[in-house]
Amino acid sequence: MKKALYLLLFLSFYSFSQNEPENPKKDVDKNKGYFNITKVSFSVITKLKKDIFIEGEGGFFSDLDTGGAHAWGIQTINGYFISPHFSLGIGIGLDGYHEPDFNTLPVVLDIRTYISDDENSIYVYLDVGPNIRLGGDSSEFRKGMALNLGFGYKFNVGENLFLVSDIFYSHKTVSLTNEGIRTSDYVIKANGTGLSLGFIF
Repeated sequence: MKKALYLLLFLSFYSFSQNEPENPKKDVDKNKGYFNITKVSFSVITKLKKDIFIEGEGGFFSDLDTGGAHAWGIQTINGYFISPHFSLGIGIGLDGYHEPDFNTLPVVLDIRTYISDDENSIYVYLDVGPNIRLGGDSSEFRKGMALNLGFGYKFNVGENLFLVSDIFYSHKTVSLTNEGIRTSDYVIKANGTGLSLGFIF
């Protein structure tokens, strides 16, 4: 997990270093052309469901205790402003869930709409895509799907320095076997709400 975290940080800073504009005044509001968002998040798990299929007995569905269940995440998004009000990007993240413990690495399509074309703007976004699996049979990463829906605020905090902060709803499905979620005998579904804070470069 640490290697994956270091890789995400490297990709984020590499993208930033490649994105130094020739004219520093070209995109003073951070709403034109290429962008990178790198952020960290914390979410409280509000609903956990376990779906288990036992051959000869059928499927069993049960709610799990959410007491203390939470997740930390880091994500980097590389995208492009189609207009000052709308952007598309591809995000890759790393989420660590606790109680129960499992990890996911979502790769998502990031869709954002900004209310204003000023340097400070409210936005809404949707992230949707698969959770991918890393490593061999003993890997803690499993196949699944990820969906985040949220709203936030992009704001300037200094010369050419912008932050993004948002509140989001998260839905994740994770197979705890080698199969995908449609054929797996053991699937965890986790819903939660969270906060994130990051930089937009």
